[in-house]
Amino acid sequence: MAIFKSHNVTVKQLLGFIPEALLSNLSLNTRIDHYAKVLQGNKLFYLLLYGILDNDRLSQRTLEDTFNDSVFKMLFNLDESETIRRSSISERLSKVDPDYFKQIYDCIYEQFSRAYTSTERKKNNLIRVDSSMVSESVW
Repeated sequence: MAIFKSHNVTVKQLLGFIPEALLSNLSLNTRIDHYAKVLQGNKLFYLLLYGILDNDRLSQRTLEDTFNDSVFKMLFNLDESETIRRSSISERLSKVDPDYFKQIYDCIYEQFSRAYTSTERKKNNLIRVDSSMVSESVW
């Protein structure tokens, strides 16, 4: 993620594009929080987003450390007493409905598209790609 760190976008600015109401609504519609005790959908999303932006190598260990860090909790207004373990992250990720994240992505992309001109989107590499194309290029 060193490439992203060169951009002058803060986590707060990025989160400004993600309405809290959207996350709440999606939690109800996708039932992502049906059995979640601590790691509800919005917390999982924040954890993954922050983890991707803050860590060069994302792992369950770094996600555990990130979630249990007081700076992360303060940034996202989380209860300081909540903690999670790597096994909880693993279990949660194995059962989460990917459509939850797809809908968040679609909303964010739509907002970025409205906020930036075509030239600005190209300049800042805000382009939409087909994930199957990305997958094929990795192989």
